[in-house]
Parts: sequence; structure tokens; C-alpha cells
Amino acid sequence: MTTRGSICRLACLVSPLILSACISLPFGKSEERPPPVMYTLHESSAGLMETATEATGRIIVVVPTPELPPGYDTERIAIQFEDGRVDYYADGQWSARLDQLMQDVFVASAQSRLPGAIVGKPGLVPAANYRLVLKVTDFGPVYRTSPDTPPRLNVGLNLTVIALPQDTVSAQFIVKKTAPASENRLGVVTNELKGLLHAALDEALDKAAPYITEPQNLVRR
Repeated sequence: MTTRGSICRLACLVSPLILSACISLPFGKSEERPPPVMYTLHESSAGLMETATEATGRIIVVVPTPELPPGYDTERIAIQFEDGRVDYYADGQWSARLDQLMQDVFVASAQSRLPGAIVGKPGLVPAANYRLVLKVTDFGPVYRTSPDTPPRLNVGLNLTVIALPQDTVSAQFIVKKTAPASENRLGVVTNELKGLLHAALDEALDKAAPYITEPQNLVRR
């Protein structure tokens, strides 16, 4: 995938008032461009339990790094156009690589939606009973031919529940969410995209929960 010209430069040509959060102003030789604004996908009150201190009598679920579309495993915030072009916002970025950030968000969501289980990343939990494989098929704002109107926000997820140690697929679910952004500002776009992602993750986990049952060899205290 080739990265096209900066979306922010294009925004300046279309309208100086559009996407004001990411417009790049020219600087002199002695001046430095300010650092990009950081955006996150975490809920403000979310706390991530990274390790399991007591796993006896509990279902263990491991969450590997999600698979993202090509070009999205970066800190840069990708956008799409209806004609298939892909670009990035110039003056904003995610608080971490998007695949790592997605993993943290997914683990936190699973810890909340699967209260009877211990959920963590590979290597941070004991031998797991289930693996939740998340494939992100769509994520981000989609503009028409130019960024002069609020974009449509799209989230697409494919969640697979794999039983261990047999490594067999127990269930698979596809969840898609879409909604128009209320404003064409980067802070609004990322915040509403975050809300759409959490809604999609909650729906996927609620569908998966009935398939995450206690294995027959699980010893209760």
C-alpha cells in the first residue's frame, strides 16, 4: 500500500476550517513542528489486569495480538476514502501501535465481560483453556472524495473462540458497526470511533461467552 499525500495538506486546500485538529501550519527554519496530539482507545476508568495471581478453579483465557489490515499496525491514525485510497492524519497519532493498543483494549473488555475467567496476554497467564483470536477487518473514518464533511466511522471484527489444548474452533462471530461522525474534528472522530469499537467488542464477547465454559478437567476449590 502506498501512502498518498498528507490528508491535512488536502484539507487545507479544501477548507481552512475543516479538520482543524490536524491542519499543519508552515514553520520557519528555526522553528520545529509541534509533536502530534496523542489519542487512545482505552476507557478512562479501565484498569488492565496483566497477570493472574490466583488461577485455581478459574477458566483461563489468552488474548494474542489482534490481526489488523495492512498498514494499520502503526501509531499513525489511518483514514480511508470511498475510492479505496488510504492516508494518515498528520498531527495526531495513537498512544501506542494500534495492534498493541487494540490488544490492551480487548483484554480489558474481556476481563469485564467474562467475570468468571482470568484473561491475559500470552506469557502473562497460566496454561490457557481458551484462546480468543481477534481479526480487525475494518477500523477508522471513511471520507468521500475529499475531507470536507464529517466521515462515516466503521468497525469490523472477526472473533474466533479456540478451545485448548485441542486447538479446535468452538465458535466464530462477525460484528460490524457503523455510524456517522458528529463533527469533522480529529478529537471527536477518535473519541466516537473508540465508542464504536467498545460496542463492537462487547457484542462479540457477549456472543462468545456461552462457548467459554468450564473444561471437564477444571478443578474447583
